[in-house]
Amino acid sequence: MTVNNSLITFLAAAMAILSGCQQSVTQPKQICPGKPTIARAAAVLQLQKQNAQPMGASADCTFAWRDEKDKKKEERVNGKMIFVPPGKIFFRGDKFGEIRFGANEAEFWLRVKPEMDSYWFGSKQQAAQCDETLLLNPAQVAEALGIVEITPDWKLSYYNGYDILSLHKDGKIKKRVYVNACDYRIERVEYFDVCGMKKVLMELADYWPGDDGLMVPSKIRIGYFDSLGLEESSVQIELKHIRSLPPEKQKKKLFQRPGRDGYEHLYRLNENCEFERLQ
Repeated sequence: MTVNNSLITFLAAAMAILSGCQQSVTQPKQICPGKPTIARAAAVLQLQKQNAQPMGASADCTFAWRDEKDKKKEERVNGKMIFVPPGKIFFRGDKFGEIRFGANEAEFWLRVKPEMDSYWFGSKQQAAQCDETLLLNPAQVAEALGIVEITPDWKLSYYNGYDILSLHKDGKIKKRVYVNACDYRIERVEYFDVCGMKKVLMELADYWPGDDGLMVPSKIRIGYFDSLGLEESSVQIELKHIRSLPPEKQKKKLFQRPGRDGYEHLYRLNENCEFERLQ
């Protein structure tokens, strides 16, 4: 079965839980030259990825969308999150009773109780095959924190102080990343569907220079677009009280997918990139 509008809203929310809000990328105050080759650009971003540290933060989230009558709706969720690179995440929010989102090396899950009494889950491997259609995609968690995997098969261009890194598939654009050439921090990520239409725009801002070299965007805005290229929903999350997380606070049980625990509705991501209901 496909996911209804209410579920889509929450699935989009979960994907952005780790994120945060900014205007569109504009010309930087200071113009710096870009990297000479894609290999050099990829090496710098790979080093940043290797230096990413476990962190915790409070998250103030605002979700916006339009209902069936084209009326704008908003919901706010406040919560706490933990991120352990490269892809472990735990979030607990206080909306509709409680929202919990988690991911480990192999799986991801979202639970909403008691109002929706629903539990969605799936494998990361399958989610990676659904990056053009799946709003809840754990692969984008690290990217929302400014960590993007770049390989030498990407293309490099430069414009107005930004290195623009593009990934193509079958001759069509798949992903585009804008990197400020001065501090080499990612400020914008665009995702495209199989037809080359932009589906998701992620904007990162106000990188927080914490202790021990911790560097995280504290504000991110994510917009989702329909088949006509019009934004149909968005999420903004501001991370506060960002802190590095020592090993003793990286509780392993938080990253183990929990059992059904009495949830009435159980959904699993299938090979058609849909959440099908289980008995």
